[in-house]
Amino acid sequence: MKKTITLLVSLLSVTAFSQFPEISATNQIPSVGDTIEYNDANTFGFDENGSGGAINVMWDFSNLIPTGSVKFFYVDMATTGDQATFPSANIAMGNNNTSGYEYFEVGPSTIKRWGYSSTTDTLKYHQAFTRYSFPIQPGVTQTASYIGQFITADLGQDSTTISNGSYDANPDAYGTVKLPPSAIGGQPEVFDSVIRVHVVESFQIIYWMLGVPALTININDDYYFWFDEETQEPIVIYGTTTDDAGGSPQTVLRYQPIAGTATQGGTSGIEENDKITFNIFPNPAKDVVSLSFKNSNSRRIKIISVIGETVLDKETSKKKEILNVSSLKSGVYFIEINEGDQKQIKKIIL
Repeated sequence: MKKTITLLVSLLSVTAFSQFPEISATNQIPSVGDTIEYNDANTFGFDENGSGGAINVMWDFSNLIPTGSVKFFYVDMATTGDQATFPSANIAMGNNNTSGYEYFEVGPSTIKRWGYSSTTDTLKYHQAFTRYSFPIQPGVTQTASYIGQFITADLGQDSTTISNGSYDANPDAYGTVKLPPSAIGGQPEVFDSVIRVHVVESFQIIYWMLGVPALTININDDYYFWFDEETQEPIVIYGTTTDDAGGSPQTVLRYQPIAGTATQGGTSGIEENDKITFNIFPNPAKDVVSLSFKNSNSRRIKIISVIGETVLDKETSKKKEILNVSSLKSGVYFIEINEGDQKQIKKIIL
């Protein structure tokens, strides 16, 4: 009887796990000629946690404001001039904002990183470490360790090495992502069955002089990547790099400006997960803005600039509220609605 119960529990666990989404290798392994475009975005109001816990999370990033763009492209190793340095790599990735390439060894289900080369530095790992192994499944963590060597040297050091490299990729949540509409005035782009991967990476850069470590710098990366099964590369990237050498933290937030790939009836039912529903008219606006709500709850309305300054703050319980914005400078703002412990933010252009 005990064995039967144990078997039943195991079968139920397998069944439940099989219902989780996964990111297969189908659309993730890069090929020569692939190009992926991202919009860099303002981090104001960004919440990497979304709502709903770790399962069926709603990440509403539809109000992201682009601040620039970057294109990543994959090329043949023969075009980079670094085949001798990275003989095991079979593809290189560059981008239109910086010089140089990253070098990868890709297989049917893995992407391994060998290092990078630029006009000033060349870093090669002693052994490639697995950046991603597919399928990616919720709760299945991938870890790796590595060491490496900077081939170019400056500042008079004997050599510069990478030590104690640690890479931990934890698929810690899954759900639906909403991104800004691809057309002005359109609906948010919806991606369901998205898996978020939390990547924590740390390593040491050690400068050696006369065979002695003269300087050690500790680098830490804390990043989140949102993967969609039907889209190559993460659809959203957010994270920060820090060091203990006095450098300022470097934060990245970017998303792919592409059409959504929702497979569960588009946006149908998505708004039901929003904590507060309200409409803005007109948007863009000039002198006045009309807000309409479904109920007469007591609420607080704020208009916030892109630098975080509250330029309007009022309380109301009306189902329709008219705001005078004629004194505000032209630009992008956020309208924040608070009802008790619930909050909703939408973008408006004045």
